[in-house]
Amino acid sequence: MTAPAQPPARVLAEIPASRWYCIRTQPARERLAARCLPFLDGVEVFHPVVSYTQRTRSGLRMKRVSLFPNYLFSRFPPAISKQVAYTLGVARILRRGNGEYAEVPAEVMRELIQLAPNAILRLDDPDFQIGQHIKIIRGAFDGMEGSITRLAPAKRRVAVLLSFLGQELPVEIPIDQIDIPENNPRHRLIHKQMAGPGQG
Repeated sequence: MTAPAQPPARVLAEIPASRWYCIRTQPARERLAARCLPFLDGVEVFHPVVSYTQRTRSGLRMKRVSLFPNYLFSRFPPAISKQVAYTLGVARILRRGNGEYAEVPAEVMRELIQLAPNAILRLDDPDFQIGQHIKIIRGAFDGMEGSITRLAPAKRRVAVLLSFLGQELPVEIPIDQIDIPENNPRHRLIHKQMAGPGQG
């Protein structure tokens, strides 16, 4: 059976009288919960993911990870909250200190939906910069780290200064053989000033 698709952003954005809640999922089961919840009548799900290009030893590949690991957002009638809580992949619906379900403000949901249309936030490859710290992941210098000293975009290469046998060694490396250690989606999202849902 195929799970209903997540509603497009233009539909999700029409939120006035809706109540959105934050759901904590079982570890690494956000996608399972996101597939199963829409089978309940009156339930909608917004499970934003980050799509980015990852450099691996075998080359470039696209990867998708949850924007908020172990969390997703759902709107549903309070009368079926027990069914929601017992859905496959769901751990619990977050509550406030007074025991009531923690409603996510409509303006917060609008911002999230605008940030990640159709529940996908795409992160483009960063521009390499002189002085940037990099790690080589393939080729003769596999595993070595250094800093960029010169860019050669026409050749899709960068000049890197490596420490080798106590000497500073300048070499040119194809850009598909290098990675930026801090270049992961969580780190890059910090620079977008994003904040995740509170722990619960």
